Amino acid sequence: MKIIYILLVIFLSAMVGTALNELLLIFIPEHWALYEVMSATIKPTWSIEQLNLVVLDINFGIAFNFKILTLLGIITGCLFGIRSTLLHS
Repeated sequence: MKIIYILLVIFLSAMVGTALNELLLIFIPEHWALYEVMSATIKPTWSIEQLNLVVLDINFGIAFNFKILTLLGIITGCLFGIRSTLLHS
């Protein structure tokens, strides 16, 4: 049960980090160097283009958008989740 809690904290922290990144991009002028850094995206993708079974065809894919504050949120979520589970053990 602790691992589910840690994964949930990491996921929510990543979502908050991504939302903060997008919010800050609204207020930062595009000609600043910070805008270039914050708008850079790492996008790992896993996909099955087409799985053709006899009775049905399946198309499936997952893509993640990692930005600077997303990674910061993941690190913060890891630290908070592990710290809180160790303190309550």
